[in-house]
Amino acid sequence: MPPNLANHSYRWLLTILFGLFVIWTGLLASIEAGGFKPKAFWFCIVTGLVCVEGGFLYRMGKNRLAMIVTFPAAGLVLGYYLFTFVSQPEQDASLRVGLVIIAAIGQMVVMTLPRVRQE
Repeated sequence: MPPNLANHSYRWLLTILFGLFVIWTGLLASIEAGGFKPKAFWFCIVTGLVCVEGGFLYRMGKNRLAMIVTFPAAGLVLGYYLFTFVSQPEQDASLRVGLVIIAAIGQMVVMTLPRVRQE
């Protein structure tokens, strides 16, 4: 029996996509630099995988646990990229950094939106 998509929240999908986007930004940092940047790579891999895990927790219906796992990771991503954007604009004021800041803000909004009511 297929799931009832009319009453289903897509918070899980948006959280997984955010985690994959964070991972992609870590890979893109190495591509743009023309060499391996281990700090950016591992930071983005770890925080991105935590967000993907949170997306699967949302999918399983464990909303509170998913928020506990995902909110600090998204906040860390937002804080780190915002700090580097402001403190080192000559190095990190790029489209990639701007997009990940906007995506992190969007993810935090998605996590704080009210849940869909099951009737």
